[in-house]
Amino acid sequence: MKTRCNIYIIMIVLLLFVPQIISGCTAPASKDLFKKDLYKDEIDLIGQGLFRDKCSLCHELPDIGSYPYTPEQWAGIIDYMHDTNAARKFMTIEEAEKIKVYLKRLSQTD
Repeated sequence: MKTRCNIYIIMIVLLLFVPQIISGCTAPASKDLFKKDLYKDEIDLIGQGLFRDKCSLCHELPDIGSYPYTPEQWAGIIDYMHDTNAARKFMTIEEAEKIKVYLKRLSQTD
């Protein structure tokens, strides 16, 4: 009777801990995927904010979807606009690069 009770205790312990061990092994992979998606969303939000805040200082913001520019054309436009003395006063090269990434992601054509 005592050995049967010990076997039940061992089975209960295994049933309680095996799922936790298995789920613990798979959790980092899903967390990494979540971090990658979060990182992309964060980049988009930063680029969107810079686009809205920096570009609107000089001109009205265009509707990005209405322009059929390629990602390379968007980069050229940002380079052209950032090359002015006025733009260099309030926008860093790093900020211009983040805006390029944001506009490239929104471009309709590749």
